[in-house]
Amino acid sequence: MMGNYLATNSELIRVAIDPRRLESLIREGRIDVTDFSCLDRSSKQGVWAMLRSLTASKLQKS
Repeated sequence: MMGNYLATNSELIRVAIDPRRLESLIREGRIDVTDFSCLDRSSKQGVWAMLRSLTASKLQKS
């Protein structure tokens, strides 16, 4: 049961996620960039590039 685990354990859970899946979750509004942090410079640069691309796409559609 997830609720019990989160209530008793305040440590971070470190996971890896496919960049395409992360992009999809952000685009769908299912995860926000404030919900996670990048663990290395390369990942941070990749996420920033992804966010720029998503923002440009939204601007072109409006």
